[in-house]
Amino acid sequence: MRVASVHLRHMLAASIAVTLVSAAPVCAVGVSNVVDVVRRNGEYVSAVASHDVMSAYESVDEPGRLYLTSDAASATDTDMNADEGATSSQRVPQERVELPWDITATFTLDGPTVSASKISGASGVVGIRIDLKSERPEETADLTPIVAFTIPNRVGNDATSDEGVLVSAGNSSTLVAAVGKPGEDLTIHTYVTAKNFTMSSLSVAAVACDSERTGCYGNLTSLTDRASTLVDGLTNVGSQRNHELIAQLEQLRDHEKELAETTIAQREQEHEQAFNGYIDAYVGSYTTHLSGSIGDTTQLTAILGTAAELNGDTAVAQSVVDLANAVNDVSAAYRHTGAADAVNEVIRTIEQRGTSGLVAELNKRAGEEQQRGAKDYSAGQSQLSSAMIPYSMDFTDAYTARLKELGASAGSAQNLESQAIADVRNSIDGNEKLKSASSRVDDAMQALADASEHTGQASAFHQIVLRFADQLDAGDDSTSSDDTVDGSEVTLKGSMGLASASETSLAGRAERARIKAQRKEERAQADAANQQNASDGTAASLVDDKNAISMDDVMSYAGGLRSSFGAAADTTSKNVAKVGGVESKKSSDGDSVDSASENTGTTGKTASSEMLMTSALPIAAYGIAGSGNRTLIVPDNSDLIDETVEIAAAAEILQQALQKLYPDMPVQSQPAKAAQSQYLLAVPVL
Repeated sequence: MRVASVHLRHMLAASIAVTLVSAAPVCAVGVSNVVDVVRRNGEYVSAVASHDVMSAYESVDEPGRLYLTSDAASATDTDMNADEGATSSQRVPQERVELPWDITATFTLDGPTVSASKISGASGVVGIRIDLKSERPEETADLTPIVAFTIPNRVGNDATSDEGVLVSAGNSSTLVAAVGKPGEDLTIHTYVTAKNFTMSSLSVAAVACDSERTGCYGNLTSLTDRASTLVDGLTNVGSQRNHELIAQLEQLRDHEKELAETTIAQREQEHEQAFNGYIDAYVGSYTTHLSGSIGDTTQLTAILGTAAELNGDTAVAQSVVDLANAVNDVSAAYRHTGAADAVNEVIRTIEQRGTSGLVAELNKRAGEEQQRGAKDYSAGQSQLSSAMIPYSMDFTDAYTARLKELGASAGSAQNLESQAIADVRNSIDGNEKLKSASSRVDDAMQALADASEHTGQASAFHQIVLRFADQLDAGDDSTSSDDTVDGSEVTLKGSMGLASASETSLAGRAERARIKAQRKEERAQADAANQQNASDGTAASLVDDKNAISMDDVMSYAGGLRSSFGAAADTTSKNVAKVGGVESKKSSDGDSVDSASENTGTTGKTASSEMLMTSALPIAAYGIAGSGNRTLIVPDNSDLIDETVEIAAAAEILQQALQKLYPDMPVQSQPAKAAQSQYLLAVPVL
């Protein structure tokens, strides 16, 4: 009998080992590794049983890593072997311990059930069913489930739900929340007439309550408070230094908003004047070349005469130069808008995550936004060039027809020129052809403005790194000596996204030294600019809002007229890039370059600010240097930070629900004693 008992114990031990090892990584092979994993997983299970549990799910049915919290202390420890009494949070790697909850979300659209992928962005009557079910009732029998989520008001604010479910409309979203009964499953049905449907992640909690529900309120308050500050263990989000930094950034953001408003308004007016000036000069020149009888469409010989005047010191050529400058300047003004958006994004990041890893992130974002801005601006210039061809031709068509209506001849056309131009301008909305051409010009101008916003963001991100280097470096993970996360190797980000090298390698140290020297030089330049601005009594903007013209890009529309004019126009249109003293020439590698980067044209501007900005940004810092393997390799704990931010967001929704569900509850309600773990989960359903 004793032998059988021993044999049974051995079988039971083997069974437990198999269960625990099934959650271990595939790489855990060999007897020693298996033993280590069994021991480690056993510690995880023990720790979960003695802590409250939080997790940011990757999807509705896939929990992320677990964060174990208690009120024991305020320090954070990633080592599961640390003294429990000295920690307030610990982390358990994903899939090491299963949660006892099954959470499902199903959707209907105008009746039939649809998948989450099809309901996202859909419009119609959307039905939302949330089910929270315990998979291990013996562990959760004394816990009260709570589920909450929000629907943005822009989606719809006419949400309805089951009886007893809280539906509370706010300024920006509608809150839906429900409290279940201890040990019972919870199901919620909600309906909303939606436009481009979306919703927040689910905020799920399960807490111990007492008969008067005060303990329920106290436990949930304690749980959400800990969830809200969980990110503090990974970042310096709540530091006084960050409060001061945010205050400075808010001033910068507001300053950029003011500059955007005033500069854009002024330059849009200047652009309108330049555009009208171009049309006046263009049509005026066309009028002087009219001959014979006037018809209903553009006279080819007259427009060829105008094309010839694009090459030389003429009113037409100067008007094109003025318009090119105005186009670039009004577009560049939108860099202030992009800068304000970028600063606001940095403020939100610091408020949520602190400055940990922010330097590397901002450098990366600066590179991405600069690349996108340059690419989109080039595309916008081509779009504008293409739009100006039909607009110019359609305008002269309408102008010619109006001259005919006024009874003009080739000899008297100049006397009626101003009236005919004004009449065409005032009737653009009634001329479908010209209205369509004008709309394409507006679309191109908007594309240039949008591209400039990205350039402004790039400049703002870069300038923030330079101007606030001391504050940001204090929380930069790249200076940290920690190299482990969850007791395992840290993920390393290189230029190819591969974890393949050590920060302590010779190449890594050399690259760090190079970037440090580059930042020191850039910071000195920024300090000099700030001092100059301070002496002038002006606040330093984060962007350069001036552009030197590039005749190749902005005025190449004239070249596009050749197909309409024929061979006679070749000699004039091929030289249009020289107008205003700015010409295109070939570099040694065959690429076209703009001589405005070397010489000052008639506009009095110097090198292109686009080129200057590109050379100033720390390209190597975000992995597109000439040699890809030069990119600095840094520790990456962004996934941890993102998870804790998601958990904090779920806690915020639950805190809103608490205020609505228990409006008369004392703020200092005592928590009820919980004999088992309590839970707070952030669960995305879309």
